[in-house]
Amino acid sequence: MFHFLLLVFNYDPSKHNVFKVNGTLFQSCTFPPANEALSTGKDIIQLKTEGRKWYVCGIADHCSARQMKFVITVLPEGAPTPSPPPSSLAHSVVSYVFGVVMATMVAIGIIFA
Repeated sequence: MFHFLLLVFNYDPSKHNVFKVNGTLFQSCTFPPANEALSTGKDIIQLKTEGRKWYVCGIADHCSARQMKFVITVLPEGAPTPSPPPSSLAHSVVSYVFGVVMATMVAIGIIFA
């Protein structure tokens, strides 16, 4: 049996898009070429490998001024569930989730091998 996570971004495609970036581009709000943007408004990404994944909105100053950026750490299968962050930190983390409009998180998919 193989498990994977689905990351679902729901947003208005006339106002937003999503770029998958690396940690350096995430910090600087720098984007890949425009043709690499996800822009359907209902983008689904399979998180098949462990590690950190970074996503940003590439429209205008949404990333830099509005903090419309999102990072997720995919843990190895069987890893213990981390403790929840303190409530003050949780608020900061939520502000990174593309405001209210950008990301709807995470559905679990199961594929039987």
